[in-house]
Amino acid sequence: MKTKRLPWCNFQDIIAMEQAYGARSTFFFLVLDPDSEDYAYDIEDLGPDLGMIVDQGHEVGLHGGHQTYNNPDDIREKKRRLEKLLNEPIVGYRNHYLKIKVPETWEYLSKAGFQYDSTMGFADCAGFRNGMCYPFKPFDLRNNRPMDIVEIPLAIMDKTLFYYMHLDLDLSWELTRQIIENVKQCHGVLNVLWHNNCMSGDYLKLYIKLMDYCSKEGAWMTSGKELYDWWSRYL
Repeated sequence: MKTKRLPWCNFQDIIAMEQAYGARSTFFFLVLDPDSEDYAYDIEDLGPDLGMIVDQGHEVGLHGGHQTYNNPDDIREKKRRLEKLLNEPIVGYRNHYLKIKVPETWEYLSKAGFQYDSTMGFADCAGFRNGMCYPFKPFDLRNNRPMDIVEIPLAIMDKTLFYYMHLDLDLSWELTRQIIENVKQCHGVLNVLWHNNCMSGDYLKLYIKLMDYCSKEGAWMTSGKELYDWWSRYL
C-alpha cells in the first residue's frame, strides 16, 4: 500500500500492468540499515509486499547497496535478512549503480548461494557491456574453470536513455526497438531495468511500448530466476 512514508509501494500496479502483456519480473530490493547511504525504508516493513509479489508469480531478488559488491560479509548478511523475511531462498542479485568488481563480486555471490547476477551493464549508454546478448558463466582464469554463477547481462536501463543519453521518447523508443530486433535476430536475451519510481511520464510510456512490442513479437518475458532455471539446463 502506498503511504506518505513509502510512496513508491506501487508493486501491485506494476504487476497488474505487466500481467496484461503476459510478463513477469524480478523485483530487486535494497536491504539497508538506517545509517546507510540511500536508506529510505526498513525492508521488514515491506513483508506483505514481498509476499504479494511472490504469490503473483514474480521474483524477489537482492539489490546490493553502494559498497556491497565488494563486501562478502555484507552480501551474506543482506541475503540472510531478505530470506528470513520472505521465508524462501533468494537467488538473484543486482548491485546499486551497477557496481561490480571482476571477478571478485561473482566469487562473493557464488559463495553466498546466489544463482545469478544481473549487474553487468552500462549506466551511461544502452547496449551489451560484455558484447553479447546471452547469459553466461564467467570464466575463472586463476583456476581455469567456469564460475558457479550465471551473469544475465543488462542491456537497457530507464535512466540511461532519458537521463544519461538525453534522448526524448521517440529516440529512446527507436534505440530500444533496434536493440530488441538485434536480440531477436540472435535468439538472445534482453535484460531491461526499470525502477519502480520511474513508472510515470515518458518512462512509463516507453516501458509499455517495450512490453507491447515484445508481446506482439512472441517474446518470453519472465523473471531472472525462470530464465536461469531454463538456461542452466544447457550450461
